[in-house]
Amino acid sequence: MDYQEFLLYLEENLPEYLRQCNCCGGEDGSKEPDAEDKEIRPEYKIEFQQLMKNNGVVLDGLVIHKAGENASPNIYLNDYYNDYQMGKPASLIMEEIAYQYHRIRAENDIAYVNLSDFKKVRDSIVMRMVNYDKNRGMLKTCPHKRYLDLAIVFRYMAGRNSIGIASSLIRNEEFALWDVSLEELYRTALFNTMREFPWHMDSLAKVIVESFKKRMPEEDMEELAEELSILEQTENGVSMFVLSNDSGVYGAACILYDSVLKNFARVQECNIFILPSSVHEVMLVPENTDTEPEFLEGLVEEANRSAVGLVDLLSDHIYYYDRDKDQIFIYGQN
Repeated sequence: MDYQEFLLYLEENLPEYLRQCNCCGGEDGSKEPDAEDKEIRPEYKIEFQQLMKNNGVVLDGLVIHKAGENASPNIYLNDYYNDYQMGKPASLIMEEIAYQYHRIRAENDIAYVNLSDFKKVRDSIVMRMVNYDKNRGMLKTCPHKRYLDLAIVFRYMAGRNSIGIASSLIRNEEFALWDVSLEELYRTALFNTMREFPWHMDSLAKVIVESFKKRMPEEDMEELAEELSILEQTENGVSMFVLSNDSGVYGAACILYDSVLKNFARVQECNIFILPSSVHEVMLVPENTDTEPEFLEGLVEEANRSAVGLVDLLSDHIYYYDRDKDQIFIYGQN
């Protein structure tokens, strides 16, 4: 099957897999429903949508509508079709989609919320920071605040659990009904984001050590224990620090949190270079006589080309925090 035939096949056959999985009370749909179950099985409607991700990346999404429910999980199809092309049977793919759908629903009991009432949603509005130029199309549809070469956008957070964060972009249509200024929306979102996603910082050395501990076999870790211990205990690591939030999702916005950079610069007794690793985190580099900004710019550019996926890219620029002015600049433009 080509891609269009694959989509048609899902549209025609997936609802039955969803009904079987739902009515049997299990997760794999292996039990055949009895006659009584068949009469009360829910109806599902399959819809395909192109879903806009960060930086203009578009993915094909499968939206499953269950009769009588307002909320509908989105399931991205691109990887599933790649699995089919690699030889995975379509029947197994549909079982996996059905399992994924019911798992998301079970762990995200999200009630319908009327986004037109600002008072009802204000405590759940959070913000994210994205690249301005790469999101121009999306930014035309939503309220946003320009910041350097970036943009701050706002989302309604419907739920948060072990799977992730369920949220939706605040659009111009909702914002027009709220009768609040952009600055008030920003202050509200900043306060909520700081409360819901506290900042977290570690030296790069410690992050590297923790990464090794999680990924390497125990026997290999024993051989490297002494070297890693030395790295972990080195004062101030390698003078690079990773700043994100406690979930590690869209944590680059932590540079806007109250006093985070100010207090860090005070402790370091110097100004700070900010390297945008991705939308999820930044690296902080205390300025000293050995700091080479051109080298730091090269690090960011190389990482964006080779390691950071387009959907996670934040900026090719590095930033500079001036502690006397308590202000962030694009380096070279201050």
